[in-house]
Amino acid sequence: MKTTILALAILSMFVAACAPTVQTGRAVFLITDAAADMGAVSKVEVTVDSVQAHNDAQGWVTVSSEQKKYDLLALKADGKTALMGDVQLKEGTYQQVRLVISKVTITDENGTHDAKLPSGELKINTDLTVAANTTSALTFDFAADESLHTTGDGKYILAPVIQVESRDHATVDASDKTDVEVRGSVKSSTKVGMDVAGNIGVGLGIKADDALTIDGGAIKIGGKSNSTGKVKVEV
Repeated sequence: MKTTILALAILSMFVAACAPTVQTGRAVFLITDAAADMGAVSKVEVTVDSVQAHNDAQGWVTVSSEQKKYDLLALKADGKTALMGDVQLKEGTYQQVRLVISKVTITDENGTHDAKLPSGELKINTDLTVAANTTSALTFDFAADESLHTTGDGKYILAPVIQVESRDHATVDASDKTDVEVRGSVKSSTKVGMDVAGNIGVGLGIKADDALTIDGGAIKIGGKSNSTGKVKVEV
């Protein structure tokens, strides 16, 4: 009996030693804003509920499930980049990232207003490669002045326009979560937009001269409008 137990223990140790080691790398997810000055609009606050990354081997992996609010115009004014997530991910290529946005509020000279999103789920194609014992970074650079529109009756619509930038073998100082420093060569940089149906991709978006309405919760293009649809931008 003792011989059998000893043999099983040795076999267990051998199997454990032969099992493949899971390699991970650091992945940092960031948000900033490159908008021009936006006239009477003083705040564009976006509440992000969660961030997830996807690859073929693992499916969707949670990067952050903590609800966070970001003032895009404050980031732009201060020239800062804020931290959305700093995690260890299994090595591999992550082809998509999903941001879930629950609320957008706009502050202008008349007060604070809720903005309508075509879709609160931003599923964006990416090219983020995570390698063992290295740092990769993915930055979402919102262009608030290209994203923000109004209807003829003065309601706000935010259809995000985002420059998505990935870096491999990066150096990231996230000691200040509201002012993260990222260094290293850019691997990929792609500009995507969202249309009125909530689709996201290269070349999509809402045109500056589109006449917009909100009908039964849906955003529509066309019909009578007293606005060009575009928020006035003062450069």
